[in-house]
Amino acid sequence: MIERADLHMHSTASDGGYDSVTLMQKCKDAGMTLVSLTDHDTTEAIPAAREKAEALSMLFIEGIELSTAYEGESVDILGYGIDITSESLQKTLSFHRTKRLDRMKQMISKCQEEGMSVTLPEVEQFVTGSTYSRPHLAKLLVEKGYVASVQEAFEHYLGYNKPCYVKKEDEMSPSEACATIHEAGGLAIVAHPVYYKIDSAIYSWLVNGEIDGVEVYHRDHSLDDIERFRHIVESAEQKTGRSFFQTGGTDFHHESFGRDGEVLGESKLPYAHADKLFRTIFASRI
Repeated sequence: MIERADLHMHSTASDGGYDSVTLMQKCKDAGMTLVSLTDHDTTEAIPAAREKAEALSMLFIEGIELSTAYEGESVDILGYGIDITSESLQKTLSFHRTKRLDRMKQMISKCQEEGMSVTLPEVEQFVTGSTYSRPHLAKLLVEKGYVASVQEAFEHYLGYNKPCYVKKEDEMSPSEACATIHEAGGLAIVAHPVYYKIDSAIYSWLVNGEIDGVEVYHRDHSLDDIERFRHIVESAEQKTGRSFFQTGGTDFHHESFGRDGEVLGESKLPYAHADKLFRTIFASRI
């Protein structure tokens, strides 16, 4: 029985603070019974995470988080139940990891222009996986004393429109990301929609069959936000006669960095929605 679920978290394979095995143990300690690992642009930690989760008697869903761009805005798409051996998926992930490295080099240059002595080899000491992300650079800025915390690094330098921020090049559109996930046998979900102002687009993507659901129950969603996104999903269901998914998770990285309030396992996702996702994914494998 699914008692507690957290379907959005990151390991050191991307920008999290724990390796996937340690992360799964922390999930078990927090009382999780259903989990998904959703690293950015990489699935390399999934086999070890799945093995550990199963050894701890937790249900596990293979996940991914893909970065996309829509009308100049960054929009993340989650994929659940993906086949990590999909050749097309891995080719896409490899391409975008290369773009992440290019972006990191540009952000380092901007930091240098701001008078901070940082280099790529110094950032690499924080990169334990194959994906370069802003928290890696942020940790270096903390170590060198330019900021007091990762959060401060984002607030002053690395956040959107800050002096050292660089947009990713050649990002997929949401439609392309969803097609990639579908081709790998997964379900495509719009992540943390409170960060965007594209409610009408999300509704259209649902109605048109481009996405399979919305992350309604994210850590940063207030009760009003939850009701707002539930309404979008339910309106699309009434319009189409189809059933969509409402997912949720803490978007956990580490207790000591990232946004305030990162508490693993404190997902607001109701049991019924977690069970629906799990049963749908595993029914397709029988």
